[in-house]
Amino acid sequence: MKGLSMPYETAETNNKNFFVNDDYTELERCYASVETFIEKISQGSLRSLIINGPPGVGKTFSVESFLKKHASRKYKLIAGHMSTLSLYGNLYHYRDAGNVLVLDDIDSVLSKIEGVNILKAAMDTKPSRRINWESSSSLLNKLNVPTGFDFQGSVILISNISFGCSGGKIGAHLAALKDRSFTLTIANDSSESLFKQLCFMVMKKDLLSSFSLSASQIQDILKYVENNMESIPKISLRLAIKLAQLVKDSPDNWYQMANTGLLNQSN
Repeated sequence: MKGLSMPYETAETNNKNFFVNDDYTELERCYASVETFIEKISQGSLRSLIINGPPGVGKTFSVESFLKKHASRKYKLIAGHMSTLSLYGNLYHYRDAGNVLVLDDIDSVLSKIEGVNILKAAMDTKPSRRINWESSSSLLNKLNVPTGFDFQGSVILISNISFGCSGGKIGAHLAALKDRSFTLTIANDSSESLFKQLCFMVMKKDLLSSFSLSASQIQDILKYVENNMESIPKISLRLAIKLAQLVKDSPDNWYQMANTGLLNQSN
C-alpha cells in the first residue's frame, strides 16, 4: 500500500499555517458568482440555474448555504430518485414567484423525455411558462393538483454529468436544459483542482466547524490528503468529513485508521 504514514510534517509539530494563506482568488470569484446568481434566483429575477461540477466538490453545500442566506420565500431541495409525476407536483407547489425548487442529481427525471419536457417548460425563457400534465391521473385529483398551471417560480438543477459520469441520453437532455438556463461550473476533475477545492471549503467556508477541531488538527487533515493524493480513490468533501470524524474520535491513531480504511489497497 502506498502512503501508509503520518503526514511528513504536521502543523502541530512545526507550527506552520499550511493552506491558510494559499491563493484562493479564483475560487472566491467562482463562489461569489454562484452566490450572486442564487441571490437573483431567490429574488425571482432569474428563472433557472444549472450548477455543474465533479461529485463531492460542495455544489449542494454551497447552494443550500446561499439559499439559507438569501431566500425570501420558500425553497425545497430534492435529491436522488424522483418520478415525473412528483416533479410535476413539486413544481406546482413551488409555482409562485420567489419560490425555488432545487433538484440535485435527479437522473431518474433526466433519463425520461417526459421529465425533461416538464423541466424545459419550467426553465424556459418565454414570458409565460405554462406546464401541463395531459395524461389522466387519479393521483393528481387526490393531491388536488390541476392538469395545467402557470409557473412563476425558479429552478436550480445540480448535476455532475460529464464529470466522471456517463453522458449518453441524460447528457443530451441536460444540454437542452442548459440552452434555457444560466450554467456555472465548479472546479474540474483533476486531482489538483479537487484538492484545492477541498482546502478552500475547509479553510474558507468552515466545512469542518461542527467537529470542533483545533487549527492544527484541521491542517493535519489537509496535509494527510496532500501526502496521499495518489492513493486516495476520490478527493472530495466527504473525504475531509470522514477524516474529521476519525480525528475527533481517535486523535492518537486516526492516521493509521485512515491508512487502512480510506486508501487504495495494493498487493
